[in-house]
Amino acid sequence: MIPIKPHIRGKDLYYGCEYRCLVTPDSTRSSRRRVLKGAAGSASLLTLAGCVEDGGGNGGGNGNGGGNGNGGGNGNGGGNGNGGGNGNGGGSAELEFTIGGVMSPPGSGWEGAQPSGHWEFERRVEEQSDGRIQVENVAEGQICGELDCPESVRNQTVEIGSASIGNSSASFPMNDIWMIPYTFPSEISLAHTLTQAETYEQFWVPFAQEYGVIPLWYHAPALRAIHIGVDRADSTDFTHQVPGDVEGMDCRRTASQVSGIALNELGMNPVSLSWADALQGLRSGTVDGAEAAASPICAYGGNNAEALASSIINKWTIHNDTKWANVEWLKSLSDENLSLLADVSKSVYEDLVQMNMEEIHQQRLGMYTDDPPESSCTIEHDLEYNYLNEDQMQQWEDAIGYQDNLDLYSDIIDSAGQIGVDGEAFHEYLVDTAREDSVPSSHSDFTVDAWWDEYLSEM
Repeated sequence: MIPIKPHIRGKDLYYGCEYRCLVTPDSTRSSRRRVLKGAAGSASLLTLAGCVEDGGGNGGGNGNGGGNGNGGGNGNGGGNGNGGGNGNGGGSAELEFTIGGVMSPPGSGWEGAQPSGHWEFERRVEEQSDGRIQVENVAEGQICGELDCPESVRNQTVEIGSASIGNSSASFPMNDIWMIPYTFPSEISLAHTLTQAETYEQFWVPFAQEYGVIPLWYHAPALRAIHIGVDRADSTDFTHQVPGDVEGMDCRRTASQVSGIALNELGMNPVSLSWADALQGLRSGTVDGAEAAASPICAYGGNNAEALASSIINKWTIHNDTKWANVEWLKSLSDENLSLLADVSKSVYEDLVQMNMEEIHQQRLGMYTDDPPESSCTIEHDLEYNYLNEDQMQQWEDAIGYQDNLDLYSDIIDSAGQIGVDGEAFHEYLVDTAREDSVPSSHSDFTVDAWWDEYLSEM
């Protein structure tokens, strides 16, 4: 396992915040777990400080005991049954590794509004290996965050790190090609395209050859919306639905270059703010809106949802948090261990996609349904989803979509050449694959067609 250094300091310049985390080097796995568990309370402040883009939750604990493999945890650290671990202590594991990121239960637990799969992956790996493999989830940005996890994985500071495809463009600019507006018409079309053999052959293999990093699995696929703050809604007498309704708005943006380009084109003022500052701004009116998917908005314990009045469900680009793994580390594993990690990561992603619409979007978020449950985000936090008719949706596509505005994203398309990929041809491939007849009609019918382990030898 790659150890945590005694003094870890991260700085997120893009979001205007800084976090500092001090932990003690681990001599054993169990002592390290105790340190991280004890730091959970202070770590939650990091989430509220806004050192993340689209993280989730602010719970704590990992439920792992110590020492002899019979510790006291039962995986209920965050209140969702998957808060971390399975009660296995340390000291006898054949393989140990770390997953870094900003995710934390309950919001990003298996039963949360934005399930990341982190703790479910940990549980399945440790259970299926009979404790031979031990996984350490270091959450809340304690080891790396949305903007630096990709580099941390590349530099082998951590074996696996979490960051959205959009945020990873800070390290890997060609990844923004996935973010070009309206490339993907639906959530399921994204999951389908990510798991095609041609996607690995055309993009992820040359990407891994250049950077030594590969996606291990992804979150359940989601599409982004434009969210309207409480003050903005109170000061206007119309429902926000079409591009003309958002002109002049100060809109909190994410790290992707595409975000800034698209918001500018819509006549909005892109603003780089921490989540904490954005929350206050959405309430007070210093910020009018934010662009994000609904899942991270709700995964923050409702803090974001309560600052919002409504959301324009224009599905303008993807939200796809990704678990990046170091290729050299994967290649160093035994065939047995590598096969287990591949099987578990694949099963976690398939399960996330299969429960994405009916369970996550409809039941937990309260989206795409005329009768959202009382426990859903939209009911609990009085959030209004503004669904668009065909003509309204077409206005958004005409304004920023790839079909009529590809020149806006020419630099992003050209950046694929940095890994030897014809960006124009690859983007055409993404568009075509997302619309082919083999895209499942239902999320519940989804299965993975191709997975990273099949191409590891080429990377």
